[in-house]
Amino acid sequence: MREQQRLDYLQAMGITQWMPRQPLPGVPAPRWLPEDAHAAAPRPALTSEGGGHIAHPMAAQLLHEAAAQPVAKEPAAEQSKPADTPAAAISDVASESVADVAATTDLTPPRFELHFLRVSAAGVWVCDDAAQAERLAAFAYRVMSALQSPAGLLQAPLCFRWPFIESAHDDQSRPVALQALSAQWQFLRDQGVRYAVAFGQDSDHWLQQVQAPLLFRAASLSDVMQNAQHKRQLWQALLTQTEL
Repeated sequence: MREQQRLDYLQAMGITQWMPRQPLPGVPAPRWLPEDAHAAAPRPALTSEGGGHIAHPMAAQLLHEAAAQPVAKEPAAEQSKPADTPAAAISDVASESVADVAATTDLTPPRFELHFLRVSAAGVWVCDDAAQAERLAAFAYRVMSALQSPAGLLQAPLCFRWPFIESAHDDQSRPVALQALSAQWQFLRDQGVRYAVAFGQDSDHWLQQVQAPLLFRAASLSDVMQNAQHKRQLWQALLTQTEL
């Protein structure tokens, strides 16, 4: 494990790391690995033989130069486009290729958190606001008690946060986030969950991305609790389920 990655994990766990700014007396040299070991590695010089001729470089230098120098371009005559190809068509293809590459190489991690509240054997309510998770549990208990009496004790909400850990060395892009969230939803489905109720824009968006069956969706929990029409819609949606 690289030293920087180890420090990232310790920082995420809340462990403060103290490192000397200068080598301490009587202490072995630190084994710090730079971000780019190839770039920081010293490059050996060319060896010369008699007669003023430069000998072949060493293998390590060949590796460094091959990584640093770009591939030589082909002659201009071979790169010329056919005469019957319109310039506008070539420009469109080039712009589409650049757009595709930019879309596939976007590694910016999305930031969201979902709180899953198991309200019954077949249903789960989800909100995207940590401050509303406790209110969501109280509201769900009252609703489920009215539909099926008596309602059992509700478990604490399960929090799914992305990125799970702040690290510059791990891939935390959107495809990886969807893969992790899909695994979370698959786990709930294996436990018998058949529908979801979403409170919040992030909950609605990300649950649709993993194809979760949404029975009801709302802009926020407060919007439902303060609007009688939205309460009625939630109630009617729950009544369509043969098993809550």
